[in-house]
This record gives sequence, C-alpha cells and structure tokens, in this order.
Amino acid sequence: MKQPKPFFRRFTKTWYVQIGKRQINLGRDKKLAWEKYHELMAKRDTVSEQLATVAQLFEVYLEWCSTRRSKGTYDNNRLYLRSFIDCIGMRLAIAKLRPHHITTWMDEHPGWTDTTCNDAISIVQRPFNWAVKQGRLERNPIAHLEDKPSRRRREVVYTPEQWEKIVGAIRDDEFLALMTFLWETGCRPKEARQLEARHVDLRNGVVVFPASESKGEKHPRVLFLNDAALAIVSTRCESRPSGSLFLNTRGNPWTKDAIKCRLSRIKVKISLPALCAYGIRHSFATEGLKNGVDSISLAALMGHSDVSMIARTYQHLARHPQFLREQARKARGA
Repeated sequence: MKQPKPFFRRFTKTWYVQIGKRQINLGRDKKLAWEKYHELMAKRDTVSEQLATVAQLFEVYLEWCSTRRSKGTYDNNRLYLRSFIDCIGMRLAIAKLRPHHITTWMDEHPGWTDTTCNDAISIVQRPFNWAVKQGRLERNPIAHLEDKPSRRRREVVYTPEQWEKIVGAIRDDEFLALMTFLWETGCRPKEARQLEARHVDLRNGVVVFPASESKGEKHPRVLFLNDAALAIVSTRCESRPSGSLFLNTRGNPWTKDAIKCRLSRIKVKISLPALCAYGIRHSFATEGLKNGVDSISLAALMGHSDVSMIARTYQHLARHPQFLREQARKARGA
C-alpha cells in the first residue's frame, strides 16, 4: 500500500497529508510539518484519533447504544452528549479535547447538583471508554478528572410513624395504592411505574421483569409480594390487562415528575424535611434490617447484585444505638 506524503498548498501556504478521506493540517513550517508527519506515520493506529471529532465519536456511540441499550438509557445519554457538544462545538478534534472543556461545560450549568454533574460527566466519559475497548482509540483524554463532583446519596428514611402521616395525607386511592406498593415491596419507583399485568405471577405471588427490562439488563428482576402488595396488583391485573397497572386519576401512567410534585405538596402539608419516592425504598431496607432480615436475603429482595450495596447504602443504621445494642446482644448469643 502506497504511503501518503505531505504536500504544500500555495493558496493557504500550509502543509497537509491526506490519510484516507481526510486531510491533516501539518502547519506552515516545512521542517515542523515533516516532523509531525513522521510522528503520525510512526503511530498509524492513532491516526483515527487525530482525525475524528468528538461529535463524530458521539454519533457513532449513540448509534451503537440505540440497538444495545434501553430507550431510557439512550435518551439520557443523548441528552447530555448533545449538551456537551453544544458547549464545545461540532469541530473539536478528540486529540484536542482537554479536562478544561468539561469544566467550562459544568460552569454553564450552575443549577445542576453534584449528583447531576457526576452523572453528566460519566456519560460524556462513556463514549471514550467504549472507543478504547473497541480499538477505535488508544486512550480516553478525559479519563481522569480531579474535580469531578461526587454523588451525594440522600439518606432519606421514614419511620413507621412518619409513614402513617404520609399516607394519611393522600386523598386519592390511585396514588395511595402506588405508594403502598412501594412501602410493602421496597421496589424501585421506576419498577412500580413500569409494572404491567404481564409481569405479574399471581399464583406464585411474584413480579418478574425480564432481563431486558431490568436495571443493568443482565438478570431478571423478581419482586416477592406480601399479602398487601398482592391484593393491590390482583385487582389491577383484572381491570388493566395491558399497559401500566398504576395510573393517576386521569387514567394516565405515573411519571417521575408527577410523583415528585405530589410528594412535594405532601411534604409541606405534614412538615417533613424531605420526602421522595426513593426514600420509601430506603425505609423498606432500614426496617428490614432492624426487624432481623439478614443482608443476603434483603439484597435479593431489593434486587441488589451483592450485599456490599446494602452495607454502603444503609450505613445510617449506625445512628440507631438501640438497634446496634440489640445486634451486639445477639452476636454473643444473649
């Protein structure tokens, strides 16, 4: 195969080399241009990095995601990747991408929380990690960011007494059913919103989401229903054989924002410092541990892949001295 050679364009007084369908600018100085040319030829496997723009990489990555990831994951990735391109422009080459471009992007969104910033940066890093694994790039230019904000985990937990006040403030049966289902199963709010009759096995008292519809998309997600949760889904499976089981008073499926708005109003009404749907899941785990459910069983009930998630997420139990004293007593067989 004939090796490309640098050429001089008189109109721009610049040296170029054509590799494939693209021309690389080598600069105006002949000596420096040839030095850069030889560097490129010595690293032919990284030439694609010199050529491709960040926008082009994102486009290829999103196309890959569209057939291998869920629609929700694709849409979320697309949202933040487009936002980043709006900041850096369509023509920035991957080879010229630097951490300061991330900093500039973050500065344009002062309203984002640390958790949102962390998620957004992780999504932007993902195409580069993917390209490295695919052999499209040698390295990720933004793999290590010193100022990447940490995710802030909200340790929101409700006691049974607080829960009684919460449900007492709910006026319609549909929202009450949704909240009660979360409380009785400890499922993720998204799982409850997406629950359909086809997922429910009434005979065995379980809900089964196939791997393709589960978090991580690796294993089926199984929810074990107690009597209260089973009663809630049984009546809805009969009246709603297709579509979402949990609907609002207008007959529409619940959305994340709609649930958030309802809980925000209830929070003010009963004077709680914080109230969110995920706090109900945390409460399920907290009460389970306090009631003697072992970590392995609890991890299975909540759909965690291992018990370490339980240990990391529910460290707030250390602030329950009475519970820990009881555990210490049990540890000695007392």
